[in-house]
Amino acid sequence: MNEYKAESTAPFQQAFVHQVAGAWSFERAGQMADIRTACRIVLLITREMAQVAGDRVSLKADRRRSVSHFRQIAMYVCHVTLQLSLSEIGAAFGRDRTTVAYSCRVIEDRRDDRAFDEFIASVERLAYSVVVAAGVRENA
Repeated sequence: MNEYKAESTAPFQQAFVHQVAGAWSFERAGQMADIRTACRIVLLITREMAQVAGDRVSLKADRRRSVSHFRQIAMYVCHVTLQLSLSEIGAAFGRDRTTVAYSCRVIEDRRDDRAFDEFIASVERLAYSVVVAAGVRENA
């Protein structure tokens, strides 16, 4: 009788576990979509702010380097201002979490320059306002 009882509840347990796991993966997928959207918004804000700032902020002139530098700034802002984890940011940008950590160190080291620090502070304020106003990251 124990064998019959174990067999009859096994499909129910499997269905329940599948349902819970499926709901969790949909919830997680939604969270990752929000994180990717927030990171994309921050990157766009960084690029636009750099265009507006022009010569006031010393950004590297080489196009390839400037693209990666904008990404580093965006990663830093996502981590510091939006409180996203390094792994979440890495997944959103298609990079490893160690790359995100390196980017944060690079930007933090450059904040000794007053003009660059003011630029980063303005990107942080604008990114926070836009992301929260858009409802993408409400608990940032």
